[in-house]
Amino acid sequence: MTASAIGISAALGSAASWALGAILFKRIGESMSPLAMTLVKSAVSVVFLGIALLFLGFSNVTPQNLWLMIASGLVGIAIGDTLFFAALHHLGPQTLVVLMMVGQVFTALLALVFLGEKPTPAAWGGIACVLVGVTIVLWANLSGPRQPSRVRGIVLGMLSVICMSVSVIMAKEALESASAMQGTFVRMGAGVVGLALFGLFTRRLGEWAGSCRDARLAGSFLVAVCVVTFGGFWLSLVAIKYLPVAVANTLISLEPVFVLPLAAIVLKEKITPLQIVGTLTALGGVIVLCNA
Repeated sequence: MTASAIGISAALGSAASWALGAILFKRIGESMSPLAMTLVKSAVSVVFLGIALLFLGFSNVTPQNLWLMIASGLVGIAIGDTLFFAALHHLGPQTLVVLMMVGQVFTALLALVFLGEKPTPAAWGGIACVLVGVTIVLWANLSGPRQPSRVRGIVLGMLSVICMSVSVIMAKEALESASAMQGTFVRMGAGVVGLALFGLFTRRLGEWAGSCRDARLAGSFLVAVCVVTFGGFWLSLVAIKYLPVAVANTLISLEPVFVLPLAAIVLKEKITPLQIVGTLTALGGVIVLCNA
């Protein structure tokens, strides 16, 4: 496979994984606080990734790129993920990903300013097509009576978007001398350390750890963590490594398209014609991007 094909496959796999993870964590979030979810998720991810890297091996990373990955983990995981889970308490998974769309535009602008990336006109057309398609899909969900949208959830979601976009730009620079899996490991580790220190400072670490004592909840949490660690985080970094940031993040933004069938299967929701139109429009954008 070519580098472009690897990046595109990874981006689409990441989008599907985030869609499944959003639904799984929505249910788990009813029993755990956002900070506890982020800490435990990141800690379990570090263990999984560490085991994988024992077999794959570690590569040498320059001090500058190592600090970039650590900073990316603190901003995108310790802060960004916590804000995401907090927003998920107030918004449904399909509603929340509407806000994530803002992140695609913000990330593309940051990549243009700080990384000098300039997508081709065809790529910009594909990006626009994907954004329009996903917006149609999500607008159909927002117009329904069962999708609450609260100011607190929107504010938390926007702050999460900003943190994640900034962390993506940091990670792009750092991946010049590290594998995607090693980059994910360092970012997750930094997030765990940052949250653990915060928990110790606020004397809430014991409370967060105690929320995982339910055996059934712990099992569901492990499954969700596996999905977002290897499917969401790792594949997203693989995509960022092999594709321009704007293109990679646009493909990853297809998450809402994957949410539709999952919501129909898991949540028994009915898919409307408007959602189908949006899905086809977004897929058309993917085809344009893949050939740009």
